[in-house]
Amino acid sequence: MNVEDILENARKAFKLTTKHFGNKISFERALFLGWYCNLKQPCKFCYMATQKDKIRDPRKARRRLESILAEAILMKRIGWKLEFISGGYGYTAKEINDIAEMVAYVQRCRQYLNVGVVDLDSINLDVVEGVVGAVETVSKDRDWICPGKPLDKIKDNLLKAKELGLKTGITIILGLGEKEEDIEKLLNLIEELDLDRITFYSLNPQKGTVFENKPSVTTIEYMNWVSSVRLSFPKIKIITGVWVDKIPMISPLIMSGSNVITKFPLFSVFGTKEAYWIEKEILSTGRELLGTFTDVDVLAGKKVLEKTPYVEEEINISSENIRRVEELREGINERIESYVAKVLKKSS
Repeated sequence: MNVEDILENARKAFKLTTKHFGNKISFERALFLGWYCNLKQPCKFCYMATQKDKIRDPRKARRRLESILAEAILMKRIGWKLEFISGGYGYTAKEINDIAEMVAYVQRCRQYLNVGVVDLDSINLDVVEGVVGAVETVSKDRDWICPGKPLDKIKDNLLKAKELGLKTGITIILGLGEKEEDIEKLLNLIEELDLDRITFYSLNPQKGTVFENKPSVTTIEYMNWVSSVRLSFPKIKIITGVWVDKIPMISPLIMSGSNVITKFPLFSVFGTKEAYWIEKEILSTGRELLGTFTDVDVLAGKKVLEKTPYVEEEINISSENIRRVEELREGINERIESYVAKVLKKSS
C-alpha cells in the first residue's frame, strides 16, 4: 500500500474512532509482578531472556506486594488505567488469583490478566474483566521468535475466557520481521477470537538479543497496522505503545485509530519535560486526555483528578486477602510516599 492510501485510511479510521469512542484518549500501563521469566524457551526479543542466567534465585526477582499495590493505587490516583497484570510466568494460579484480588480491591475495579495461559478455573472471575494473550507476532517466524508461547494454547485459553463471559485481547509487537501481507493474518485472528481489544507495541531492540541491531517499525508502517484494524473492526479497543524515544509517534497513531496510549514508565517520566511533550502530542490531535502526566499535586494526593478513565465497581475478594492488604497498609503507604518523593525530585 502506498503512503497516500495509508494516510487516507488513517483519516477514515480517525473519524470512525470518534464515532464509536468519542473524543477522549486515555493512558494505560501494565503492572509488572517481577523481572524473571521461567519459560524454558523465552522469546527472542525479550529483555527478560537476557537476564535469566544472571538471576540465581528467581523469587528474588519478584516485586514485593507493597510495591505492586502502591503502584496500583498511584496509577488510579493519576488516571493511568491499569492495562493488565503482567510478568507472571512462573507464578502459581493461586498466586495470580491472590494478586489479582488484592489489586482489584485497592483499585475498586476489575482487572485484565496477561500472565500466560491462565487456569481460569482457579481464578476468582469476579475480579477479572478480561484475559490477554501474548501472541506477539503473526509473522511466518512466530514459532522461532516465541517458542515458549504456542499459539494454539493461547487461542484455546482466550476462547474459554470468552465462554466464561470475560473480555479478551492480544498483544502484538511490530518490528519482528512482519510483512504488510501479514496484516490480513492479524485481521483473521481478531475475527476468529472475537477480540475486544488489541495492544500494539513497537519493538524496542534489546542488547543481547538477536534483534539488538535490527530497526524497529516506521511510523507509516505502524499507522498502516492500526488503521487497518480500526477500519475492519470499528468497535475494538486499540491500545498503542511507544517508548520515550518515540514520543512523536503518538499523534500519528491517534490519528490512525488508536484510542489508548501505553508503555511509558510512570516514575521516571511523570512531571518531566517528556511528560509535557506527551500531553502536547495527545492534545494536538484535538482529543481530550483522561488522566495526567504532569500534575504533581494529583500524584501527591493534594487534589483529586477531575477526568479519569476509572469507574469504580463493587469488588468481592476473600477475607484472607482483605486481611493481607490491611496488614500491608503501612508498608504500602511508605512505598507511595517513596514513589511520590522520587517523582517530585525529578520534576523539581
